[in-house]
Amino acid sequence: MAIRCRWLPLVAAGLWMWPTAPVPAQTKIGDADMSALEGSCNRLVIGSLDLTDACSGKLLSVAYPDGRVGFYFVLNDGRIVTFTGMDGDNPTPDTDVVNLDRLIMTRKDTPDQPDVSGVSGTCAFGNPFRGAMTVSCEGSLPEGIGFTGSFTTDGQPPK
Repeated sequence: MAIRCRWLPLVAAGLWMWPTAPVPAQTKIGDADMSALEGSCNRLVIGSLDLTDACSGKLLSVAYPDGRVGFYFVLNDGRIVTFTGMDGDNPTPDTDVVNLDRLIMTRKDTPDQPDVSGVSGTCAFGNPFRGAMTVSCEGSLPEGIGFTGSFTTDGQPPK
């Protein structure tokens, strides 16, 4: 069942937030913090759908005041695959985990009506201000269909 996501148009417009402590490169949009990273998409697979070759060198993140965090894998054709959930405990001072509960995919035919699925899984990531780091997301949809997304930054701080 698809659920409409009202905040996705903000992301489609190129907005981005990073979910770590105060960061000078973040942009404020309403109450959310946004950031952008460049690098390489290592892998983006949802079930049998391999989007790795379509994945661009841009990753977006939005951190909301309620603790929700979203990682937005931007595809070369303008679509976006988002892994989102609630901020979890930090395993170390320079790493963090997001407990995923949704996977959102924009569509070419109806870009303002993304496909939204409930999921379970995590995204783990390091501190983007300490050099190159990887955002690694994995989990499964309720039907047991697995997904994975991995993006390694170029070592430059968020923009």
